[in-house]
Order: sequence, then C-alpha cells, then structure tokens
Amino acid sequence: MSTSSTKIYFSLIGAGGIGFVHAWAAKVVTVSYCDLDPNSVVLNGVYNRTISKAEALMHRFGFKYVTNNWRDIINDGATNAISVATANAFHEDPVIMAADKRINILCEKPLGINYDQAKRMYEKVNEAKVINSTALVMRFMPSVIFASNLINSGKLGKIYHYRAVVAHSRFVNPDLPIEWRMKKDIAGGGALADIGIHLIDLARYLIGEVKEVSAITKIFIKERKTRDGGTDYVDVDDAALMIMEFENGAIGSIEATRFGPGFQELDRIEIHGSNGMIRFYLDNPYEIYLYLSNEEYPGVKRIVLKPAKEALWPPSKSVSGWGYLFVALMHDFFKAILDRREASPNFYDALKAQEVLEAAYISAERKEWVQLPL
Repeated sequence: MSTSSTKIYFSLIGAGGIGFVHAWAAKVVTVSYCDLDPNSVVLNGVYNRTISKAEALMHRFGFKYVTNNWRDIINDGATNAISVATANAFHEDPVIMAADKRINILCEKPLGINYDQAKRMYEKVNEAKVINSTALVMRFMPSVIFASNLINSGKLGKIYHYRAVVAHSRFVNPDLPIEWRMKKDIAGGGALADIGIHLIDLARYLIGEVKEVSAITKIFIKERKTRDGGTDYVDVDDAALMIMEFENGAIGSIEATRFGPGFQELDRIEIHGSNGMIRFYLDNPYEIYLYLSNEEYPGVKRIVLKPAKEALWPPSKSVSGWGYLFVALMHDFFKAILDRREASPNFYDALKAQEVLEAAYISAERKEWVQLPL
C-alpha cells in the first residue's frame, strides 16, 4: 500500500466516447490492483457541454455532481486530480487553469493541436510541479513492456528496423457525417495525430529519439455531409505514411489509416535487431512473437504473457484488450499522486511525440525530409 495518506478526488472533463472509458477505468482501478486502497479514490465531478452525457456517467459510475462549465470542476475546492478527455483543441485551457490550482492532470493524446500548444502545456505543468500523465496507453501493453525489457537487455542486438501499422475502418463509409476529428482547427491532424501518435510514442520509447522524418498524407473523401443536411470539407489526413531515421542509426516506418476495411482496431509492431525479431499486436496485448537467432533451434515462438503482478484483474489465466490499458494508465497516475513521484508516460513524452507528429506534417506539406528537433 502507499505510505501517503492523500485521498484522490478525481473529476472528468469530457463525457464523450473516450471520456466514458476514462470514467470506467477510474471506477474499477482500485478493485483491479492490490496496491491501491479501494477508498483512496473518490469520483467527484463530471463536465460535458451536453449535460445529459455528464449525467449518464454520473449515474453509471457514481460521480458526485455534473456541470456544463468545466471551470466549476477546477474551482470546486475538492478536486485534486482531473482527466481532460475533450476534443484536442480544448485541452489547453483546462490544463493551464488546473496547473495554476495545483491540480494533478491526466490529458488525452495528442496533447494539443500543434507543437507550440503542447509546449505551453508541458512548460506550465512543469513550472507548477503537478503530477502529469497522458493517455499514450500502448506503453502499458504487457507485450510492449516485454519488448522494452528485451531491447534494453541487449538480447535483440543492435536495432535496425521499426515497423508499425495502425488501422481503423469507420471513416471508409462515405455517408459518415463529418465530425471534429476531420477538422484541423479542432483535431490538429487526422489519422496520424489520432491513432498514429501511439506508434510515434512507441518508436521513441522502444528505439530512441527520432533524427529526421519524411511523410505523405492523403484525404480520400474530401467532402462529407453535416448532421444538419449541409456539406463540409475534410482538411486532415485519412491516411498517412511516415518513414524515419533514429539517432542510433535504425530506420523505421509508421502507417496510420482510418480507411482500413476489415479492421476494427489493428496495431502491428515489428522490431528487427542483429540477433532477432519481436512482433506484437494490439488486439492481444498479452501475446508476442519472438525470434532469437542465437538459440540452439531458432524459430519464431509465440509467448503468452501474464498481467502485471499487482493486477487483480484480469486474472493470470486470462487476457484483456485495449480498454484495460486505461485501467493501467489510471493505476500509474493515481499511484504517482499517492506516492508523490512522476507518472509515465507524462507531458514530456506527449510533447516529444507531438514534435515528431508536427515534423511529419511539415514534411508532407513541403514534400521533403524534416530534421528534429524542430
């Protein structure tokens, strides 16, 4: 158990689809990990512009109150931890105000709609010295943890290749009405910013800092219907392909698309080194494929991993998918607050991922290689 007597009063800013996931994770985390006291987290307030959505989460998960003004949460005098799960353009103001109030902050990814906004947010939480975390949840996959330990041990040898693909399929429907994720002024970017950001973060986390990038982006359906019967233009990427060189000499590629029919949620990551290969998929984060060339009988092996030793759920004989990564995220965020340590991944990690993302968009626009840091 934590030696700190702090109690967490957690409030949620944003009750949309991803806000629901954050609420669920905050509700179940204390009964999912043995090193959290079930009474250490109080679900406090929920903000959403459409109040009925906030009320739905309050009734389902047991938050104390709802509001359609997020400033009420920052100023309620009880909240000491928030999750910001609004559209990307609306992250900055709550983060800045919460940091001024010394409230600990978890923010969805990407951190902002551009690198400058993300930098302001990072500098603010760093100045305020509040615990900060970001929803780059793929770091909590047991397969990613295994891969990180394997690479750091040197067993894969010198790393040569990083290949990663993420695909969604919902946007391939031409009758899907336009939404905020298709507008640059609200989302900041398209497929690469929305789902590819996870693969950018893992590239840094597993391989190292990126030296330079080259990218191409594509909008397949440029005009869509609005919900009121009009039309509007899509101005962010439906798909993107990025190649990069790392500072350590490895090369890599990231492909992100929201036009991937046949895939509800696919991430495939493959890393090759001088001594072997590791491959894993998001649809089963407890499974990896490993090849080590120096074994007596080398061959690709399938290995099933167990959850973290502190996890009570899922039990060691079962696996769980994407949603449970948010429980692991909440676990690290809440433990960081209680133990008064840094969370990981944090705003610095989010800032560095956003820097690579911005370099990719600059490259796609100019049709040239872009060097980092910006």
